[in-house]
Amino acid sequence: MGFGYWKKTCPRDEIDIHKELKILTLLGASVRVCPSAPNMNLTLKKIFPKFYRYVKSIENKIPANVEFWDKKKYRVTRKIITFFKPFRGWPRLKAEANFAFENYNGGDFIDVGAYHGHFSYILAPKANDFDNFISCQPDHSVQDELFENLSILNNVFKKIKFSIISNPISSGKDVYQVDTIYGHPAFIAIDNKFKSDDIKKKIKSTTIDLLVDSLSLKPKFIKIDVEGAEYDVLKGMNNTFLNFKPAILIEKHPTLIPKNITIEEIDNFLKSKNYILKKKIYADSIAINEIWKFNE
Repeated sequence: MGFGYWKKTCPRDEIDIHKELKILTLLGASVRVCPSAPNMNLTLKKIFPKFYRYVKSIENKIPANVEFWDKKKYRVTRKIITFFKPFRGWPRLKAEANFAFENYNGGDFIDVGAYHGHFSYILAPKANDFDNFISCQPDHSVQDELFENLSILNNVFKKIKFSIISNPISSGKDVYQVDTIYGHPAFIAIDNKFKSDDIKKKIKSTTIDLLVDSLSLKPKFIKIDVEGAEYDVLKGMNNTFLNFKPAILIEKHPTLIPKNITIEEIDNFLKSKNYILKKKIYADSIAINEIWKFNE
């Protein structure tokens, strides 16, 4: 489902600022509040899955006061209670969320690999008026969910400007959409080495630098979670490193990075920009979560 459909059914503007860059800006997008629906048991879920999903979609729009990361409660919907659960209960995600919140002190935020928008929710309470929250998510299968979640958040934090970028963020070269074993696609620059059987399609990418320049951003915090394409994203933000020195929350994927790239190369690239490892949040054979900051 593409942006054309969204434009017809949701209050939003699509702004073309570059041939390869499409931006969807949420302008006061609202979410309808529907009446409560009865709880459905697992049997009904199995026998009538479509009806169950329909009822849950209504139930998820019921207003609820939910505690955010600043320990304050905000009027959102019941959906957000479930939305927060992985980051409340799973130690790895909880630690990542807590360190992100601790290291963000307002300013423009770029979320590369935004998925459903969890980190916009985590950081929003610390944002300043008129800060930009940019969610980069080229996977069309999750963009509807991302838009709905940001619409709910926008109803609470009305002075934050939320935008969705649909293009892959990389080094500016063409990228291949590649399937991964974890269910999320990666968008890898074509000069990298990977299994040809996993290639789905070729797409033109854009860069963080182009994004920052086109939108007049002053990024203070950038999150990168791109299923093995981390190095490509970093190579596309040289001017951003030089001019703004944002904190970087990065998830590196040892099993997903191209065969011609190593974790050490990614670390050395960050060090070449005078960045130091602030905190290794979690590490195993699947993913390494870290926060890097400019060495003042």
